[in-house]
Amino acid sequence: MPQEQHGPIASRLLLGKALQQLRSEAGMSGAEVAKEMGFGAAKLSKIERGQAPITKADLHLFFEVLKVSEDVRPTLLELGTQSRRPRRNRTNTSEQELPGKNFERYLGLEEIAIGVKDWHPYLIPGLLQTPEYARALISANPLLLPDQVEYLVELRKERQHALHREAEPLQLWSIVEEYALRRVIGGKQTRDGQLRHLLTMGQKPNINIQVIPDSAGAHAGLDGAFAILDAGNHLPPVVYIDSRGMNTYVEGVTDLAMYKATYDQIQSSALSPVQSAAVIAAILEEPE
Repeated sequence: MPQEQHGPIASRLLLGKALQQLRSEAGMSGAEVAKEMGFGAAKLSKIERGQAPITKADLHLFFEVLKVSEDVRPTLLELGTQSRRPRRNRTNTSEQELPGKNFERYLGLEEIAIGVKDWHPYLIPGLLQTPEYARALISANPLLLPDQVEYLVELRKERQHALHREAEPLQLWSIVEEYALRRVIGGKQTRDGQLRHLLTMGQKPNINIQVIPDSAGAHAGLDGAFAILDAGNHLPPVVYIDSRGMNTYVEGVTDLAMYKATYDQIQSSALSPVQSAAVIAAILEEPE
């Protein structure tokens, strides 16, 4: 059981998974445990899926119903405490409503993840965006107020800290279309700053950036962007799809295998990291 500090969303996911495992090991159904605890099965299901926090009193009741060993309780109680804390970004700004509330789950999954395989045909992925690029991109949404734009820019910067962790930095495999590199978002200065940032980040040992050249033609990734998140032993792998603000999660074994195979096929159409860096550098050298 992890001892490190986690944000509230990640803590809910980890605690929910642990409680579900304890219940399964006890040979009890969700309905049976919920009945013993005095609430509906739907509430317990949300807790186990990490969609809702559990109160300290309910967590102690869960321990008693399942006769949970005393030696594992402190870790679970600490996760429970972390899961109930209000989420704040690194600028201490209170969390605002996010477009697509289901995106919160992605934030938790990404925090826990040891590896992310990301594919995006149109844009530079969020984990590699500069603040200027992110601000120009997010500002294009007419429904967002200026303070919401700044909050989301800060949130994107906060997510990127996972790439720089001293202990086990996030392993990132990112594939983009050459079109995404050439697309001028926020003006040429912002676009070029973004490309230089990619060259810098691509030198880190935990980051691989690959480009599918325009000459590749049709390939397996034309259906749209997705990311595969690997949380190691903490949680099963998940595929995340963001389409027009609709956040979808793919978790079935068969579907996961399909997306992993698709990613491998996309990667086979991409240039190597060294060749990709050369393409990025060449775009920077092109005359206006």
